[in-house]
Amino acid sequence: MRTVEVTAPDGTRWGVRVVWEPRWRVMARRFGGWRSKRRDDVSPGDALSSGAEVASNVGGSGGSSGIADELVVLAVVFFALVLVAVLFWWVLLPLLLIILDGLIVLALLLASVVARVLFRRPWIVRATSTSGEATEVEVVGWRAALRRRDAIADSLRHGLSPAPEVIGL
Repeated sequence: MRTVEVTAPDGTRWGVRVVWEPRWRVMARRFGGWRSKRRDDVSPGDALSSGAEVASNVGGSGGSSGIADELVVLAVVFFALVLVAVLFWWVLLPLLLIILDGLIVLALLLASVVARVLFRRPWIVRATSTSGEATEVEVVGWRAALRRRDAIADSLRHGLSPAPEVIGL
């Protein structure tokens, strides 16, 4: 949400905004326990062996030309498999996970806004000065919170105190 910046007649700069964060800081804290732990003993993928054995027991008519053709085809197929695996692991999978993460965040945001509106949880309007002074007002309803934000900014602009009892709507 947009922060309204105002300057009081005494020169103090104030920022007034509607706070989006949850009421309980514990809910907003990132615990980090779900993150995987780094291990030094994990070696890069050994799923593909370093070399492929080709049987040299080719009968009769092909000779060394047939073996060379098979080696070239095998090398091209091996290179293509490695290229597809690398592209999947380093490009496609991260993109899919980013999209999935974005969809989850969007769904949680929509659910939280709907829950806040349905359960009529108050929005917090916070006024903070550059000197560190801060005050908060709880207002039920999104439009009422925006009106209260604008009223607090207007009262600060005219030199009034941002205290909730001074600002009455």
